[in-house]
Amino acid sequence: MIMERLSFKRILLVLDDVDKWVQIENLLGGCDWFASGSKIIITTRDKHLGATLGKCFSTYEVKELDQDEALELFSMHAFQSNKPKKDYLELANQVIKYTKGLPLALVIMGADLCGRSKPEWKSAINKYEKIPIKEIQKVLEISYEGLDEVEQDIFLDIACFFKGFHKKYVMDVLDSCDLNPIYGIQKLIDMCLIIVDQYDKLSMHDLLQQMGKDIVRRESPQLPGERSRLWHYEDVLDVLTENTGSKKVRGIMICSAEPSKIQLEPKCLEKMKNLKFLIASNVEICANLENIPNGLRVLDWRGFPLSSLPSNFHPQKLTVLNMPESRVILYKLLERIQCKSLVYMNFQSCQCIRELPDLSIATPNIKQLNLRECMKLVKVHDSNGCLDKLESWDLTGCIELQILPSCIKMKSLKFLILYECNRFERFPDIPQEMENLKFLSLAYTAIGELPSSFGNLIGLERLDIGSYFYSCHLPSSIYKLQYLRKLILHGNVQFAKDVEIGRQALCNSYGGFSKYGFLMLNLVKNLSSCFHLSKKCLLSGSENLNIRDSIMRFNGLDFLLIEDSMFLKKIPKLPESIRSVYVSNCISLNSKSLEKLFLQFGRNLELSPNMTCSGVKGNLFVDSHSHQIDYSSQLSLPKFFLIEEELRSNLDVYLIDFGERYNIIVPEKKIPKWFNHQSIESSISFWVGPKFPTFAFCIAFHLVPLKDSYANNDKCGSLRDDIISWVCVVNISINGHMQPFMRQPIFQGLKCDHLWFYGVPQSQLQQKFGDLLQGDQNHVKVSCKISHWTSEFGNFAPIIARMGAHVECTFPPQNVGDYSELAPLLPSFSTSNGLRRRRTSTSSNH
Repeated sequence: MIMERLSFKRILLVLDDVDKWVQIENLLGGCDWFASGSKIIITTRDKHLGATLGKCFSTYEVKELDQDEALELFSMHAFQSNKPKKDYLELANQVIKYTKGLPLALVIMGADLCGRSKPEWKSAINKYEKIPIKEIQKVLEISYEGLDEVEQDIFLDIACFFKGFHKKYVMDVLDSCDLNPIYGIQKLIDMCLIIVDQYDKLSMHDLLQQMGKDIVRRESPQLPGERSRLWHYEDVLDVLTENTGSKKVRGIMICSAEPSKIQLEPKCLEKMKNLKFLIASNVEICANLENIPNGLRVLDWRGFPLSSLPSNFHPQKLTVLNMPESRVILYKLLERIQCKSLVYMNFQSCQCIRELPDLSIATPNIKQLNLRECMKLVKVHDSNGCLDKLESWDLTGCIELQILPSCIKMKSLKFLILYECNRFERFPDIPQEMENLKFLSLAYTAIGELPSSFGNLIGLERLDIGSYFYSCHLPSSIYKLQYLRKLILHGNVQFAKDVEIGRQALCNSYGGFSKYGFLMLNLVKNLSSCFHLSKKCLLSGSENLNIRDSIMRFNGLDFLLIEDSMFLKKIPKLPESIRSVYVSNCISLNSKSLEKLFLQFGRNLELSPNMTCSGVKGNLFVDSHSHQIDYSSQLSLPKFFLIEEELRSNLDVYLIDFGERYNIIVPEKKIPKWFNHQSIESSISFWVGPKFPTFAFCIAFHLVPLKDSYANNDKCGSLRDDIISWVCVVNISINGHMQPFMRQPIFQGLKCDHLWFYGVPQSQLQQKFGDLLQGDQNHVKVSCKISHWTSEFGNFAPIIARMGAHVECTFPPQNVGDYSELAPLLPSFSTSNGLRRRRTSTSSNH
């Protein structure tokens, strides 16, 4: 009937809140039911429904509101105005942070707080974070109720235990629970209940996580031991000390903010026959555990206080065994556990491990093995060189390690990290080709020579090698590594010379390589083959240490990194392929060399060095040195390293090709004059037309004495008696709509002031931000903030001293009266520097 009556009519059809395909089929049929020019709009929570409609439909995913939009919507309901009251701004921002751009929550919470006093606001916000608002939960639960029982289990497991974990890890865990996660997780993604972020981690909106936890709490409001999942510290403590758990408990997570000792009932886990996940951190038990359920899939206990596990614990489906910083003795543990299902093992910083025993019998299917910072580890059993399923093996910082298997035959191995194993001398033989090994770090080991079979690592893409304490000689077989893209050289690394294929010389001098060697190479760090190196030079400082002009022969060079060179005077002209130059703590670099480097990058981006800003009017800035240290973002070293590990995501980040971007980090303080907008603030603004122009920004970081937080405290050209690291957040706001400009960069180990240049081609800017431009006049604001920082010795802190931007801007609209934010600066800066190699790092931030 619909087709007969409407087939010749041009219509607008809106199908709202569709959750079943039959609804579309009954009301829409096919795309040919209606006349040409008809418009059909379907709203749904299920992305997959759009996939079933074919190519005649396009999809639009509704985005969360940004900070400014969220504040405006909230204010309309809380203050009956598009702006909050000034004395309520801080409280309003707390609500915005809590809702994370969800319009439903902003409207309901705004209406609930309207007309209330500030003490009532504070009390209500505290309540929101503990007890969800029923009106919001009711709407959010519609999607959850549309899931089947297995999919609901997956959602609740992620909400309670696995938010923020890598997708592959969670899928392996849930697969061991027979939950069919390949389909189930995709279903949750389609239903917009979870998302996979750029680091391949599973995430969800905080309100959805709160909803999931509330669903579990409602299973048994008064008796926590009757719930399926336990994560609240007091609830878990009550269940484990009073022995009130039941067979309904599926997972337990007990994590204390501070290290704590608890007296557990030894048989507290005996009743929990269906326990799948046991996760603990910062908790030391004062009794021997008994009767750990054999059905565990995850045993994750940081700081496990015992040397082994109970003798009656025989898990057959254990997938994850994580015991970092524990007292476990590994050979005792593996005598008790014979588990073919085990995939992930983490014994980071376990100082009771002296030898890695034979894993081929106890855990033959292990995929990831983390032994970072096991400082007493000396020997690895020879049979472990044949673990066919092992993909990632991290031995970073095992400073006593001397013996690895005599040969390695691991067909699945992708990452092998021996960074700072500084007593390790002999790299294993590679008797057969290994095409899957992509990243090998041998930096700061005692390896003086590699075996001739090294060329069998035919799939290697990145190699970190060398030390400042030993010379390392590379075999001629290294030229077989035709997929090598990143070659990171530390100290004196000697290449095999006069090597030929047929009549073509591969490497006839320290000047460079021919087109037949290293076809894919585009990154070299500490390019020792292009340095004048001698002990006399390095010890006495009587000679200059400069990169030779022959570096131009590396015509695919993409990234150059040099750290802590006191002798480096200048950087010559680099190949046109160069995209990033990272030079840290090299305080002898002269300013003219740096000026030429900036101009070379400017030319690559087609930035004119003679551009003036005709659109700027108003008063010039006066440098007031008013920059204050943000103590709220200071972290201890361990906490900063945790933030860094989270941002770096996983080892795959070391192989990422970041595409065309231009990046310079050098020890300098003076922003080049050809940046036609400059500001002493941590933000800079300008006006652009209907298309985004070519654009680059420059930021001057200054290290300030902690005893005096003003920026005019300076010792120009000298290294600080401290080592500083920080993370930055760069945002861009266009016509009031803010979004991240880039991934959060990490600046490691700076010892002095630094200048950071960043630019991307105009085509990328237009593609990323073009949809925010409206009309001929668009206000653009770029802001930078130090989100986290740490000081190793507590003497200095980082601040943003200045910002510069190079952009062809337009005149601001006539009704804009204050242009001071856009005006160039008159005062100039002097030179200084910063950066350092972190001990547990395996690479730069490229």
